[in-house]
Amino acid sequence: MKDSLAARELIERAFGLAKQSAKPEWWIMAVPVLKNRLLQLTKGSFKESDFGAVSYRDFLQKNIDIIRIDDSNPPGAVVLKSAEGVPQQGQIHPSHRRDQIRPDLWRAILDYSSGNRFQWNDANQLAEPAPVESDGPFFPTISPDDLKGWKNDFLSGRTAANEQSDHLETWVDEGLPTAALPAVMRPAWNKYLKRKVHDRLKEWFDAQSITPPPINEEVNYPISRIPEHDALRAFVLECVKLMSKEELEKLPIPSSVALRAKSKL
Repeated sequence: MKDSLAARELIERAFGLAKQSAKPEWWIMAVPVLKNRLLQLTKGSFKESDFGAVSYRDFLQKNIDIIRIDDSNPPGAVVLKSAEGVPQQGQIHPSHRRDQIRPDLWRAILDYSSGNRFQWNDANQLAEPAPVESDGPFFPTISPDDLKGWKNDFLSGRTAANEQSDHLETWVDEGLPTAALPAVMRPAWNKYLKRKVHDRLKEWFDAQSITPPPINEEVNYPISRIPEHDALRAFVLECVKLMSKEELEKLPIPSSVALRAKSKL
């Protein structure tokens, strides 16, 4: 089994690749993009279990001494702490404060894929994965059907939904991330999702007669930061991997993209 030092070095090398490519704000990377870079560095041999982790998310959590995980927008982003906020080419990016739901509470409601049940640790004032033997009470983590219902409710009556109904039905039925939505709809969906999670948390704390902690927290973000761009790129690449020859032949490529690709050949 590889040690934690090897994991940290691998993560830092992944961010180093982004820096070498002159990527703006290279110290911020979408969660799936980071995994793609780890696979790239290891020629496809990267395995979380080699580092004592049971999942990719567990691998990230084991390395929060050097990275910060931001789950404010699915699929989430990873920030290299040592470089966070480093100005590029002498420029200092302005920032703004954004209200978001605390990460531990956010996971307690939305993290149905891990199989964990979450309970309130009153001593630490945190929502934590419950031990197997625990009998609760547990947070009301959503199910895939709950999320599908929220998505359908969000789309109901929206003009954009009528214009792209087939694409949006796929977003709902296949449980696709926010990056699969048309860009114009993402801010509204994020706002809707945040409200649903907040309401679910408030109702649960009230039902358990627990004085709720501050559900929201303020976080500083550079104004130019757009992790959705990397998340969308990763999503498109995953789609391309699944395409047949016939589907690839029908894939439209803007002429500007084709010219940039040709110039690199």
